[in-house]
Amino acid sequence: MSVTRAQSPERERCLGQIDKLVNSQVLHGSESLCKLLRYLAAHALDHPGSSLKEYQIATEVFGRPHDFDPQHDSTIRVQAGRLRLKLAEYYNTEGTEDNLVVEVPKGTYVVSFHQRAAGPVKVRPASGRELDKDVTERRVPRQWPMVPVILSVLLAVAIATIALLLVNGNAAGRQAAKGSEPAPAAFSAFWKGFLVEPEEPWVIFSNGAFVGRPETGMRYFDSARDSRDAILDHYTGVGEVLAVHALDRTFGLLQRQIRVKRGSLLSLDDVKNNDMIFVGSPAENLTLRETPHESGPRSI
Repeated sequence: MSVTRAQSPERERCLGQIDKLVNSQVLHGSESLCKLLRYLAAHALDHPGSSLKEYQIATEVFGRPHDFDPQHDSTIRVQAGRLRLKLAEYYNTEGTEDNLVVEVPKGTYVVSFHQRAAGPVKVRPASGRELDKDVTERRVPRQWPMVPVILSVLLAVAIATIALLLVNGNAAGRQAAKGSEPAPAAFSAFWKGFLVEPEEPWVIFSNGAFVGRPETGMRYFDSARDSRDAILDHYTGVGEVLAVHALDRTFGLLQRQIRVKRGSLLSLDDVKNNDMIFVGSPAENLTLRETPHESGPRSI
């Protein structure tokens, strides 16, 4: 949907959807992401077809200095990735009935607005009565017997990759501890709260639960309306795997080890007795929603 200032009704509709997103539960409290979303949306509406650079976003939205170098600072890419996850979470929970969908396609920083795909199509048979029939569903095979197997294999590969990265990371950390690579002062300052306890901090990575069927549509598990018996399988993204590897290397430089655990296996006793680092969106790491933050060990 291409929108210019001349198309005021469409422009107002798009801005109204942005306001709805900003005021949603998903984006509530994420001031930086709300600010980024408003900026990207305004640019898309005011300058349709014009691209945005990381430098422009960094200096105009996040107040970075004019010597900002996107080659050495991934802040904008990280924030854009978080925003994409939040938008996906919103349209899979609160925004399931919204007709206007807002997206930030990967590889670009330009917001796109488009209509949600049409619902069931009414078909009039020879008798003259109208019947609700999803024409698309008839064309899709009803049995996808290999999908659970494929998802299980992907999860196993992700866990195996994490284990391999941790083994290699521990070796690198031990080498760093011998003096070959000192830890930057910023690392010690940021993670100091996790370095004073005798126990290793725990890294809880997401393995998001999915419900539904491939032929009818799949979405994140929602404890408010879904039964746990309806969960089809779990999935851990490549980004989470790389994040765990980066944390392992960071703590190796700080001469500390970490313990890694899947979010679905976390218990409240674990939270009470250990410092926690959660990796992944609350849409995928559901225990992050249920974990108390008021007291007890640190969590981030």
